[in-house]
Amino acid sequence: MSSDDAYLSFLEKANSDLSAGQQSTQTQRTETQTVHANAEIPASLQSIDAFYISETDEPFEPVVLEFEGAGSGEWPGSSQLSSLIAPDDDLSHNITTLSASSFDPRNQYPSVFKAVRAAASGPDEDVEVKVYRVEVGSSRVEYFVLGLDTEKGRVVGLKARAVET
Repeated sequence: MSSDDAYLSFLEKANSDLSAGQQSTQTQRTETQTVHANAEIPASLQSIDAFYISETDEPFEPVVLEFEGAGSGEWPGSSQLSSLIAPDDDLSHNITTLSASSFDPRNQYPSVFKAVRAAASGPDEDVEVKVYRVEVGSSRVEYFVLGLDTEKGRVVGLKARAVET
């Protein structure tokens, strides 16, 4: 057993570290943009009722971003996606592309992939979907499950926030 003084010291240290951690996290957090102004959100993305399971279970949110290359079937690279979702910050070094199976190894999100395919170019199972992992803080991550809407020249999909420690 610890003495009362040792326990009190432990509590004071724990509380001071917590306060310091909150300040540094707030300065590192980046807010990402998901829907460009005046963008029409496809019905399949509005009706999705799914949550990404992590340390905080967060709902998937619609993503509609105007991207000139989408009209010709071009996928955004890290720097292009960074400028679409965070115009004031350079997140390009914090973006990685994942395969659908590495994002969803247990097949928990088939409705998410189906909704993105429907929003992209119709319900065709052959519509390509990409998953981008974006680190927006020391333990905060956002996953963008995206497809190309070639007709309207935009990237559409769903975003999920996650805490990964």
